[in-house]
Amino acid sequence: MTEPRAVPPALDGRHVLAVPAATDLLPLARAWFPDARWSRAPRSGDDASAARPASGARFRGIATAPEPEVGALALAGTVELDGPHPLDAAGARAVGLPAQDSALYGLPAAVAPGTTVTPELVAGWAAAVARRAGGGVLPAARDRAVVPDPGAAVDLTLWSPAPLTVQDALPVVRPALTGSRVAPPPPATPGAAPAGFTLTAAYAYDGEVDVRCERAAEVPMVLSTIDPHEHGPWAYRVTWRPPDPYELTRETPSQLHVIARQRVAPGVAGAVAALHAAVGGTVVDVGGFVVTRDELERRARAR
Repeated sequence: MTEPRAVPPALDGRHVLAVPAATDLLPLARAWFPDARWSRAPRSGDDASAARPASGARFRGIATAPEPEVGALALAGTVELDGPHPLDAAGARAVGLPAQDSALYGLPAAVAPGTTVTPELVAGWAAAVARRAGGGVLPAARDRAVVPDPGAAVDLTLWSPAPLTVQDALPVVRPALTGSRVAPPPPATPGAAPAGFTLTAAYAYDGEVDVRCERAAEVPMVLSTIDPHEHGPWAYRVTWRPPDPYELTRETPSQLHVIARQRVAPGVAGAVAALHAAVGGTVVDVGGFVVTRDELERRARAR
């Protein structure tokens, strides 16, 4: 019986991002770092073999298994990750990661002074990617893997070029969020632009879901990578407020919280899907990543 593949020594002393083996990391990097690019593209073993000249012992029939070549993904300037380093499912399980074939990326060991990309920003991005992709983060000490719960990312925002009136929005979201009603508006600020509106759906055991429409002064970074015609400044924020808000901060929430979340999440996705059908735009999750229409519909069906 073969031993599980260990974390490569090249990653010793560094924090490591682990994602499922087939994950395309570049779009996830550009969601937070729009200029991200492969400064050195990774190569599979077959690609590396094809790039080598047919000479020497290999050409005479003594073939050796080619090793894959690790790439370098530049987030910004000289701040780079290196990977992917493959790790099989048994090895991932052995170090506390989800038991799946994984791709490991070494996070920058240090960031040059004066750069706008801080270690905290890179760490925040890695945690968001781990949650989004269903992976994890290995700290440099290798004492305990951090595996965020993908199901915890319930809230969604539709960024659209078109506003709806509250009278038009209510029948759009009610099929997904039964019992939705217009919430009282906040106190008006003299000289300020209209504050938009909020719809609220309350549930006896599952908390409340708010649908807040407002014109935003700032948009998520990921929208800078998308055709401007596919989004806009009108934010339709659909947010779950559980019965006990403290549960949102817990690494391992209670079973009651998880059950309530599972009941509410399809309604959140369904309301956003209905709004998207009405006004168009681009959906972004709480991690700052784009949610496709197909994924939105899958979430809405997951009852």
